[in-house]
Amino acid sequence: MDKKDGEFNFASFWKTNLPTRNIFLIILFVFIILFVLNIIFIPINNLTDLFTINPWLLSIIGQDNGRVYDGHVYLIVTSIFVHTSVLHFLSNSLFLFIYGLRAEERFFSWQYYLIFLVSGILGGILTLTLGENVISAGASGGIFGLLGANLVLAYQEEKKKALWVYLGIGGIFLIFSVGINVNMIAHAIGLITGIVFPFILKKRKPTVPVSEIEHEDSFE
Repeated sequence: MDKKDGEFNFASFWKTNLPTRNIFLIILFVFIILFVLNIIFIPINNLTDLFTINPWLLSIIGQDNGRVYDGHVYLIVTSIFVHTSVLHFLSNSLFLFIYGLRAEERFFSWQYYLIFLVSGILGGILTLTLGENVISAGASGGIFGLLGANLVLAYQEEKKKALWVYLGIGGIFLIFSVGINVNMIAHAIGLITGIVFPFILKKRKPTVPVSEIEHEDSFE
């Protein structure tokens, strides 16, 4: 992320943070399409109907377990980029940037995508155990994967100070994610998967020691 004269450079940020940007754009594109289709084809009786995607639309590319059992296995992947409501979309997008931007500093792009997708896919696979009548959607499994990876590396690199920060933010994300129809299985397996990955991906982006950053700042 480049800065000029102490100011945030949005253009540089948007060009540099590719994995987070690309995943966000896919999520945004899918949500806009579903939101527009929801307004066109689904009767709107109240504000809840307006800001919530109808289950019939969600079943098209969300993880409809019944359809997955019938052979539509690709839904396990496409459902990662589908969100059920405006609030669901906004909260997941916020935490995608919080955890994603930090993960980009530690992992190569292919590693980032791998953590996000594998965490989300494993969550979808375990969701199949909930039965045929379940429809699930959302990127939170992948986001919890990024959180898990960040937790491990925060402890390894910065010990308890950064670890408590991530745990606190993770707790906030969990509160946002709790609800009657929330898939806690996907969240749990996503977090566990993310925790495992740093022990597998030994070769990662080199990080700049805090002492060097402070030394450079002293000459500004």
